[in-house]
Amino acid sequence: MSKAERKELTDLGLKKEPPASSGKRKYLWDSKTEGLGLRVTDKGAKAFVIMPRIRGELWLKTLGTYPQMSLKDARVQAGLLLSRIRAGEDPRQDEKEAQKIARAEAIKPSDAFTVREAVAAYEKAHISRLKPRSKLEARRPLEKILLKRWPEWDLSEVSKAHIRAVLAEMVEAGNPVAANRALANMKAFFNWCVSEDRLTANPCVGIRQPGGDETSRDRVLSDQEIRTLWPILEETGYPFGALAQFLLVTAQRRDEGAGLRWSEISDLDGENPVWTIPAAKNKGGRLHEVPLSPLAVRLLKSLPRIAIEFPEKGSPVISDYAFTTTGKTPISGFSGGKERTDEITKRELARVERETGKAPAPFTRWTLHDMRRTAASGMARDDIPPHVVSRVLNHSPGKAEGITAVYNRHGYLREKRHALEGWAGKLESLVFPVGENVVRLRGQTN
Repeated sequence: MSKAERKELTDLGLKKEPPASSGKRKYLWDSKTEGLGLRVTDKGAKAFVIMPRIRGELWLKTLGTYPQMSLKDARVQAGLLLSRIRAGEDPRQDEKEAQKIARAEAIKPSDAFTVREAVAAYEKAHISRLKPRSKLEARRPLEKILLKRWPEWDLSEVSKAHIRAVLAEMVEAGNPVAANRALANMKAFFNWCVSEDRLTANPCVGIRQPGGDETSRDRVLSDQEIRTLWPILEETGYPFGALAQFLLVTAQRRDEGAGLRWSEISDLDGENPVWTIPAAKNKGGRLHEVPLSPLAVRLLKSLPRIAIEFPEKGSPVISDYAFTTTGKTPISGFSGGKERTDEITKRELARVERETGKAPAPFTRWTLHDMRRTAASGMARDDIPPHVVSRVLNHSPGKAEGITAVYNRHGYLREKRHALEGWAGKLESLVFPVGENVVRLRGQTN
């Protein structure tokens, strides 16, 4: 919480505080006592909470309802908890011990089921049957949240307060949509646990979307934004900056681009280079051929080749991944690269303002998926037929072509190449000065 979000709570202010808007809840944070706040629901119910950070993790605890608990008593209780935390204690253990006692009274020891065991069972019974992309989405919150934080806890120990605190942390870090996705997938997991008689109640029930209501995204980068962003991505560097450029040029999905292997590319030095995405690696579950434009080829050839083994004799063993930091796995941590890109963007906009005396247009928040949408829109503006754009994007043919898709097995490789080369030509005209017909790649000078 920033200082701007805090103000000194008073009894008069708490009494007059109106309910939150319909379907929402709000928090008022006290500037006098660290971490102390008042939670207000849309029904007008009020309760004191505290949200300190313990060992790097945010912890949300309800202290008592207002006005049954006075502001003075809430500050005293918060102060006692904070003193314990500063002394190295972990008050969360109190809840854990209380839950263990309650569980011991309610169930037999043989019924214990750890979070790790539950996730493994859910993986076998449910996740393993999903499509590749759906598997990734279903696993992510279970691995990043449940297994990372509470792997050996009994399943019943994971409470609504624990989940709320983690989701609040995600929203605070600037990932509201990811928090919504995490809640949805954890809710499905706990529903399965209830159906298997491993839990009596789903702790996610009653938790509203932490990131708020979502609207359909239609973000498309303008020509000027592309001109501004391209050199910023070059400065961001490998692998994130290079991946973002490659996705803009090829119009493919983030995870498919991130998992690109050199062995999936054919004829890179020839006249008809193609990137073949196996059916198991793409959302549609279909083998997908992506013709590589000259710009895409030059971008790929500019990438470093990462060695993963250095035998005593012979040449180093080179990683098959095009975008990687370890050489053994594809790039997966996108937030760090995005943060660096955003920092460079702010710096560049400030520089332009200093040099011109005019504030440039603000650069609206964007995601890697917006690169794909921008490319698709660019091809449509160049009068590429919708069914060809759909093939480039590897959308289901049935959605774009109806019943004829059942009989039409034409791969549209020639048409896709025409579309992608035309789009790449448009990009080159935007990001490189007139008369400069050689792409300036990372590490090169004019």
